[in-house]
Amino acid sequence: PAATDTTTPGVSPIIVNSELAVGENRFMIGLLSSENEEIVGAAVAFRFFKLDGDQQELREEAQATPITLEKTYTHTHEDGTVETHEAGESGVYVAAVRFDEPGQWRVEVTATVGDVTYDPAPAGFEVLEESASVAIGAPAPLSETLTLNDVEDVAEIDTSNPPIPEMHTMTIAEAVTSGRPSVIIFATPAFCLSRICGPTKDVVDDLFKQYNGEVNFVHVEPYELDKARSGEGLFAVPAFSEWGLQSEPWVFLVDSEGNIAAKFEAVVTMDELTEALTPLLDTGDTDSGSGFRY
Repeated sequence: PAATDTTTPGVSPIIVNSELAVGENRFMIGLLSSENEEIVGAAVAFRFFKLDGDQQELREEAQATPITLEKTYTHTHEDGTVETHEAGESGVYVAAVRFDEPGQWRVEVTATVGDVTYDPAPAGFEVLEESASVAIGAPAPLSETLTLNDVEDVAEIDTSNPPIPEMHTMTIAEAVTSGRPSVIIFATPAFCLSRICGPTKDVVDDLFKQYNGEVNFVHVEPYELDKARSGEGLFAVPAFSEWGLQSEPWVFLVDSEGNIAAKFEAVVTMDELTEALTPLLDTGDTDSGSGFRY
């Protein structure tokens, strides 16, 4: 993950992306105040610089879209009941940005909250030649994931509250070779390190209610739940590695030919998902060069 740089007093930008690569990216920043509290709902602008030793060149500017959510996590009681707990308000600032070459970059963040405009604050990051996660236009990995046929209770493979069993009727391999578009979500509401898996899963659940029957939906818990629940630790399931993931949650849209059409790391809105999914329904396919890297 990219590391933050020294910032001027007042606001500290935190890069949310686990990785950034050459091409179009869904760039995400979180903001912390001098009291180490999250700043949500601000008006935020980005300026991106390519670094070359002590020199820097302005390459792109963008206005960010704020996304605010309530972080949550789920807890399973001894009697098997699942309870959802709130974990405070959170927010990120998102912009579509194209990086034209790999190497060291810097973003300068300007934030305005009400009548207060903070001094521009920098954060450094690295842009990779290629991302580790499966790329836009690439074939979706044919992962053999667990389904309802493999368990007695959906809770064995889903920590959502409530789970949607229909998201566990197909393996990823079956979904992406079915000839229909698919939505694949890697999220764990109970064990999510960022505690934004629950809100992101809720958005995908809403998408399911609207498009079930036209689109395949597959939910994958990124970690082996039996080990996580026993306290052994978080061990990634094979699909997590096969898709090249280093964080959670992730949402992937796959076209009817089984190729990655769009992908979203961390938080995502219903509008973003609908906008990316609509062309797949209209044409049954998509331009493999379109969509976000992140």
